[in-house]
Amino acid sequence: MAKIVYTFRLALYTITLLLVSFLAVFIGIVCALLGQRVNTNYYVARSFWLIAGPIMGWKFQVEGEEYLWKQDGAEGFNGVAGKNGRCAVMLGNHQSFVDILYLGRIFPKHAAIMAKKELKWLPGLGWFMLLSGTVFINRSNNRSAVASMQMAGEDMMRKRISLWIFPEGTRYLSAENDLLPFKKGAFYLAVQSELPIIPVVCQNYHHLFDGKTRFRSGTLKIKVLPPISTVGKTTDDVPELMNQTRDAMVAALREISTPTATPRSSFSRNDSPTPLLHGDHAKTYAAVAAADPDERVSEETPLKGSKRSKRLSVAMVTDFFLPVAGGVEGHVYSLGIELMKRGHKVIVITHHHPPRTGVRYISTLKTYYLPIQPIASEATLPNYLLLLPYLRTILLREKIDLIHAHGSLSSMGHEAIYHAPLFGIRTVFTDHSLFGFGDAVGILTNKLLAGALRNVDAAICVSNTGRENTVLRGQIEPQLVSVIPNALIPENFRPNARPSLPTDQITIVVISRLVYRKGIDLLVACAPHICDLFPEVKFIVGGDGPKMVELEQMREKYQLQDRIELLGSVKPSEVCNVLTRGQIYLNTSLTEAFGISIIEAACAGLFVVSTRVGGVPEILPGDMIEFARADEDDVVRALSQAIRVIKSGAHDPLQAHERVIGMYEWSDVAARTEAVYNRALDSPPKDTFERLARYLSLGPFFGPILCCIMAVQHWFLLFLDLIQPRDTVERVETQWSVEEFAKVVHS
Repeated sequence: MAKIVYTFRLALYTITLLLVSFLAVFIGIVCALLGQRVNTNYYVARSFWLIAGPIMGWKFQVEGEEYLWKQDGAEGFNGVAGKNGRCAVMLGNHQSFVDILYLGRIFPKHAAIMAKKELKWLPGLGWFMLLSGTVFINRSNNRSAVASMQMAGEDMMRKRISLWIFPEGTRYLSAENDLLPFKKGAFYLAVQSELPIIPVVCQNYHHLFDGKTRFRSGTLKIKVLPPISTVGKTTDDVPELMNQTRDAMVAALREISTPTATPRSSFSRNDSPTPLLHGDHAKTYAAVAAADPDERVSEETPLKGSKRSKRLSVAMVTDFFLPVAGGVEGHVYSLGIELMKRGHKVIVITHHHPPRTGVRYISTLKTYYLPIQPIASEATLPNYLLLLPYLRTILLREKIDLIHAHGSLSSMGHEAIYHAPLFGIRTVFTDHSLFGFGDAVGILTNKLLAGALRNVDAAICVSNTGRENTVLRGQIEPQLVSVIPNALIPENFRPNARPSLPTDQITIVVISRLVYRKGIDLLVACAPHICDLFPEVKFIVGGDGPKMVELEQMREKYQLQDRIELLGSVKPSEVCNVLTRGQIYLNTSLTEAFGISIIEAACAGLFVVSTRVGGVPEILPGDMIEFARADEDDVVRALSQAIRVIKSGAHDPLQAHERVIGMYEWSDVAARTEAVYNRALDSPPKDTFERLARYLSLGPFFGPILCCIMAVQHWFLLFLDLIQPRDTVERVETQWSVEEFAKVVHS
């Protein structure tokens, strides 16, 4: 209901703004005809306030409003707005596009606004701005911005008007009562023209409007501070003047705003924001299950009374495996090694990577590279029969008890789940990704996933968000889906033993596939702004992909070759070395089920900035990560906050490393996965007719098609059994290790 109310009020505000923007064009024409063009902004602002204020239920209490209207003591520029005019540079804090409400309440006569040039092309609003004398600047062109400032100063003194500027340069809507770093343009303008600066602060309204879930009515405070004189100052005084003004505005903001943010205090040993991500909580969930067997338990503990404790033979089936490096590939390898340490037999079945075909050992993990050709992004063509001859032989040879498939886009994993019941083998599926429901890729993937999971015995997701997504997409019973996070090997991601990097040089590290869904467009947009706001900041970007061209173009356009280092593809063994070159890790993904790279960066001692997407909010405590919406302005805001945290010394890399060790361990993941295996093996088996009936429930078209395919699979298997009887397939009696193999070779 709250979401509906928010959407309705946001739509109402937007429609009101659009209607008034067209009314503003008429007001601008009338003012121009009557010789009142310098007062156009005043009449339009008041009109919007009188219309939108009552509709949205926003009221304001203003302190010091007289400073905006009357000016005394400024030689040559003193006067009263609305009469003989006066000149000043007015600075206001910029939270969101709802700021227009507070501007409508306090905007004085004889004043204009400075805005980015892109706004002039907006229908209605842009026309009005052109009529009202708005000063447009090109933020991406420093020379153009400087010229606009100089022209603005000359116009202000000639017309005796004031100029309203948002010195932050971009919006900053946050629960924290703080401001972004100021840009210098407004202060150069004031100093060069010897105009006074009038700071204006509107109360933090995050508790009324957060841009995502709430748009409430309420009363806010506005405080206009006394003018700050610039007489006698030079351009050398600009940095000090800028800091003085910002400090005064931040102090006023904190004075009039309701405290809503919890300060970053000393670190605690709370290992995770959610109990599902730490093994110590397994006992709690086990106790709940024992007390109430009917209660759905999310922790992966064995079912009460389970008899499973024997050594299992597990086949991991996926399209995504080494030598290609990635999240799924690393997960399968590490989980397989840990399960082998627990005494189980584990093999991996994947497609070939020329020249890597046949049976290979990666460490002690036996891998079957089958002669199946991938079509794109290491995924094979979806099919229902091609894998069966290979899979039948491997399952019989290795005496497999359970198939564990990985990846929503893994056709081999899906097909293995379809074939497994033909051999009486149980199945488990792990989903590592999030997909939508409206795009073509999502619709096709979800339909294929729903068919594969229709008769699966258990499923695993790497986050609670992923679990909800998979349950909806795969049309699977929620009680079958468990949540087990990813993990890492902490020893591979140690912070530098040497002293911390100097805080006068801040390095932001990005390691990612350079593709659209990883949010590289956000990186391209925000990096120049951060470099402009913080001269001491540089970027290191590791990874390769189609977006590399856009990164290179951005670097050339803004001449940031010395500030943005592009490494290209980074080997897994070099990831830690790259991470430890920086203090902040940036993740701009648009979708992320878990985000193992974030955990690796945190373990390496970096403070993390990430978009709040998918399962990312679940993986780290709030004092180790700063979240941002998936838009340019909020990423800039989050990075600015992270830079301040690093400069303050509030983030301890070594302590962060120790905390991550306590959160994510592969031994814990393996133990909980083993419990899911036991639950799958203990669940009642489904006979052929039950499985066909469940396929039919998928719909009048897809259901019968799957039933026909299953029938063909049965006949195909009978044909394979006829040409090669099962008892003639040679069984593997020993699970070889690298050490045992070496002994045989040298004997």
